[in-house]
Amino acid sequence: MVYLLHHLLSESAAAFPDREAILFKDAMMTYAQLERDSSKLAVCLSETGVRRGDRVGIHMNRSIDSIVGAFGILKAGAAYVPIDPMSPANRLGYIINACGIRTLLTSREKLSNIERISSESPTLGNIMVMNGVGDSSRALGSLKLCDWKEMRESADYVNLIKDAVDTDLAYVLFTSGSTGNPKGVMISHLNSLTFVNSACDFFGIEPGDRFSNICPLHFDMSVFDLFVAFKAGASVAIIPESTATFPVKLAEFIERNRVSVWNSVPSALSLLANLTTLDRYDFSSLRLVLFAGEVFPIKHLRRLRGAVPAATFYNIYGQTEANSSTYYRVEEIPADDAAVLPIGKPFPNFEVFALDEGGKQIRNEGEKGELFVRASSVARGYWGDPERTAECFVRNPVEPHLDEKVYKTRDLVSLDSDGNYLFLGRKDHMIKSRGYRIEIGEIETALSAHPGVKTAVVVPIPDDLIGNRITAVVVASGKQAVRKEELMKFCGERLPKYMIPEVIEFQDVLPMTSSGKTDRKKLVQMMSGMVVPTSDQ
Repeated sequence: MVYLLHHLLSESAAAFPDREAILFKDAMMTYAQLERDSSKLAVCLSETGVRRGDRVGIHMNRSIDSIVGAFGILKAGAAYVPIDPMSPANRLGYIINACGIRTLLTSREKLSNIERISSESPTLGNIMVMNGVGDSSRALGSLKLCDWKEMRESADYVNLIKDAVDTDLAYVLFTSGSTGNPKGVMISHLNSLTFVNSACDFFGIEPGDRFSNICPLHFDMSVFDLFVAFKAGASVAIIPESTATFPVKLAEFIERNRVSVWNSVPSALSLLANLTTLDRYDFSSLRLVLFAGEVFPIKHLRRLRGAVPAATFYNIYGQTEANSSTYYRVEEIPADDAAVLPIGKPFPNFEVFALDEGGKQIRNEGEKGELFVRASSVARGYWGDPERTAECFVRNPVEPHLDEKVYKTRDLVSLDSDGNYLFLGRKDHMIKSRGYRIEIGEIETALSAHPGVKTAVVVPIPDDLIGNRITAVVVASGKQAVRKEELMKFCGERLPKYMIPEVIEFQDVLPMTSSGKTDRKKLVQMMSGMVVPTSDQ
């Protein structure tokens, strides 16, 4: 009976032991090998003190080792906490401390980053170096370094039997937070399997499929790439970081690996669509192209669809807190380049509904409201933040007699004539850039922490390729001179790369609405040259 995520791997390993499970660069791992190595890792983790319910960090670039790590952690009865490998040291330290992480899986290349936070992370004790310690010191301050390459050779190959249930925590994904610190979304095995089971059946995933994996573990889209593929016994081809941002390399990767299922943010596909030599590549293996996380510009979608006419395209909508909940199958592409695709209708075993400002459920074309998600995919809440959890995971307002929680997305939607939901925007100041969901308040907090900054406001400037370009408008304190380069570096020490403003402009004063608030729409107009109507917010 499959009720835990790692059961998916074990069942496929029993059915297809010699089938390719993971491909990465010139390396390959079969299902039997992945099952064996992840079980051995689980034994090693247990021997180092990892217990059921513990949180174990993963801090490395996507690789075969990172997937072995995730399954090994799950088999040990713990929850994995993937941390952006490009995170600055203070963000890494914050997540480790917030989750009480005692064991961290990493690579030799990341040890210097860990060393910088070791003295400030009192819970951290064991570092499992997945690609081997090599010439590195066996000690990192008070931290114990464990060499996985050595341990793997002598570790017992047994399946640990843990008294786990499907409501146990499987992983914690940290997303941008409005308070200046990231927030950890707690996902149980049941939460994840609800989507995995639905998606595998809905998209007809088969053992012969080959998935591409461009999304890192800390990005929730990786759940589809790994667990849906492994449920079906399909293979996963990991896209190296050195390939992900170069359209020619991406096209070659798809062709060479005979990828049949693609899943990514639209910006990666837009890179392909802008490739002038697109028609030279053989994309005949592609049968499913899924995109999510941001708006896919119609002009890029049209060109890509023309290059891959046999594939079926889907616009997927969802949040880390409830996983992907709606889909829209792209049939006819609008003639108007300014059009936006619907986010569609709910997947099987998901319910979505929207309430207007009066709390009435919208049912007719053109009505607008805030979207809610009801499913067993809805997360357990935010790690260590009961107040925010209570704000976003609320009692079902449509069926108040039911003792259940639904996720309040803060997304504004309307209905079209076919009953599809249309995404209108956010109720807060969250934006999407390069597929990442970003609270601009976190960037503003980082900028405002600089002694030379009096006020900082971040505005998103719409961009066809990446969704939004992050632009900061700064009023200096006047006490000391501050330069753009200095602020960029300052942000780089506090924020991941994708959250660092691409543009920083200095102003003497900020435009204000009549109610005394910063006029963000006016700032967008100033920064982008777009004519945006202002209003008293």
